[in-house]
Amino acid sequence: MSMSATTIDQPTSAANNIHAAEVDDQKLDAITPYQVIMLLLNGALERVDQAMTQINAGDSEEAFVLIQKAIGIVSGLRENLDLNKGGDIAVNLDALYEYITVRLEDITVESQTPLATLREVKNLLQEVHTGWTGISSSV
Repeated sequence: MSMSATTIDQPTSAANNIHAAEVDDQKLDAITPYQVIMLLLNGALERVDQAMTQINAGDSEEAFVLIQKAIGIVSGLRENLDLNKGGDIAVNLDALYEYITVRLEDITVESQTPLATLREVKNLLQEVHTGWTGISSSV
C-alpha cells in the first residue's frame, strides 16, 4: 500500500516541481538588470557574513566554502559590467571587484587575519550596495 502511495505522490511532486520552475522562469523574465545586481550584492554580503560567523564558531572549512561562494558572486558582478557603455564607473567597479576577489582569495585556513579581511571586503561591498540602493529610483 505504501508503494502505491509513493507512486501516486511522485507524479504530483514532479508536477509541482515543474510548476515551481515555470513560476521561477517567469520571475526571472521580469527581473531587471538592476535587480540582478542587487541580488548578487546581497548574496555576496550574506556569504561574507556567514563566513565570519563560521570563523568565529571555529568552522574554517565551512568558512572557506562560503568564501569561495562569495568569490563566485563577485565574479558574477564583474561579468555583468559593460566596460564599453559604463565608462569610468564600470572601469572603477571592475578594479574594485578584482581587488575584492584577490582579498578573498588571500584568505586561507592558515591566515592570521581572516576576519579583518572579511570586514574589509564587507565594507567595500556595502559601499557598492549603498550606491546601487541610491540609484534605485532612477532605474
